[in-house]
Amino acid sequence: MKKILWVMLVFFMVGCGVAQTSGESGTIAWYHDMEQAKADASAENKTMLVDFYTEWCGWCKKLDKDTYSNKEVAEFAKNFICVKIDADKYPQLTKDYKVRGFPSTVFLNSDGTLIEVVPGYMPPDKFLKLMERML
Repeated sequence: MKKILWVMLVFFMVGCGVAQTSGESGTIAWYHDMEQAKADASAENKTMLVDFYTEWCGWCKKLDKDTYSNKEVAEFAKNFICVKIDADKYPQLTKDYKVRGFPSTVFLNSDGTLIEVVPGYMPPDKFLKLMERML
């Protein structure tokens, strides 16, 4: 019994170490509630960055893996209120913001008005330039 507990403890500690090293890449603090995001954007006078994705979209996963997890992108994203919307779960939002393909990044003013819809995948360097332009 002690041996099993020790093995479990070792796996737990290794797992914690892996979790800590994954912090080297950037992480974005995503909202998943559009109404709360709009309220905070208005209160903080921040532009909104809304990522429309689907679970089945390969390019959406690539955008998450390559671009949104990039350190520089994640750091610059602090200038925005960032929202992740699963288009399959919120088809009306997808329609409201004129999203026609996935992934699509929608930028909104702090009052919720549409600035631009940007369809498709973008590598980190180009995405950073896009974010800078949206501010």
